[in-house]
Amino acid sequence: MMNYNKLCKKARNCMLVAEILLALICSGIITLIILVAGLPKWLLAIAGIICIASLVSPFIRYERYRYRFTDEEIDVKEGIISIQRNVVPIERLHKISMQSGPIDRIFGLAKVIVTTAGGDVVIRFLEMEQAEQIVERLKNRINQYAKEEKEGTGE
Repeated sequence: MMNYNKLCKKARNCMLVAEILLALICSGIITLIILVAGLPKWLLAIAGIICIASLVSPFIRYERYRYRFTDEEIDVKEGIISIQRNVVPIERLHKISMQSGPIDRIFGLAKVIVTTAGGDVVIRFLEMEQAEQIVERLKNRINQYAKEEKEGTGE
């Protein structure tokens, strides 16, 4: 059985920066609402909890995030509190795309999105070159499946 791949260290840093930015925005909004609405100041603790969670969650997410490819399937495991596992047969893929947001680009990362009839599976926080290789590998495998199916039907 093939082992799962871990993310690179840049992925953890990217997660941390994204979470901190989100926490700052959420905490700022909560603080503003409390101050403007005249709510009790102890509610500011909510903003503090959000900030603490944003500093801890990327480390947990990084340690739990795993993915692997075989010739037959894509398998992605991720989660903070509970682990979600997505297994997609390669023969079921309809579309493959690659995206890189502004924070991802700072760290040289991208995500590969594979679409099936049942929905999307995303492999996040991949180094750009690795994401390109995965897209190419999946395209080649899909083309191979299509060719085998075409030959099997006698067309």
